Amino acid sequence: MKVVIIGGERIPYFIAKSMIAKGYDVYIVNKDPELCDEFSKTLNATIVEGDATTKEVLDQLELSQKDIVVLLTERDRKNFFIARMVQEYYSVKNIITFLNNSENEELFEKFGIKTVKVTDILLKNIESVFIDAKLSKFLEPELESYNVNLLNLEVSEDSKIAKKKISELNLKDTVIGGVIRDKNFIIPRGETVLLPGDRVLLICTKEGKENVLELFE
Repeated sequence: MKVVIIGGERIPYFIAKSMIAKGYDVYIVNKDPELCDEFSKTLNATIVEGDATTKEVLDQLELSQKDIVVLLTERDRKNFFIARMVQEYYSVKNIITFLNNSENEELFEKFGIKTVKVTDILLKNIESVFIDAKLSKFLEPELESYNVNLLNLEVSEDSKIAKKKISELNLKDTVIGGVIRDKNFIIPRGETVLLPGDRVLLICTKEGKENVLELFE
């Protein structure tokens, strides 16, 4: 059994490193020649430079039914297309993909393709994201490729959101994932009041970032 990682930038390295340590044969497929060169120097994996939407490239992987395929491209449509190809041509059953738009989840599930939403990963690890600056620094570039921003902002005395309930805020394309107050971690609810000095973790689209920054001024 092998693990095939398609697309992505930094995340493939960490997935590959973990899978290699567990004894899996790992293949990485990526169109970026610089990334492929970097992976080939730092990982004991088979690196295939090319476009995984073509059967010519997929044929090089010698996929079998029990292999695991991880899809990390920036577009759901592309991930879905590749997933269907490996299902139809190679009968692969174990497929998991990053889901960029939750509205597409039902379509993937219909064809037995497992999904992981970017926001789900963050929310499950929200406290460590707050505390570990290195993790945050690692996540931000990858999230940007999915049109997602991770913000860690402090509420000031004269902020527009100070002393207001979260339910009262006009947040656009934004999720508040957590609040740190006096070294305590708070899972926010609609009734949670944001106080001066609070540090707030927000997950937002690029479009919502400008709105968020304005509220925190």
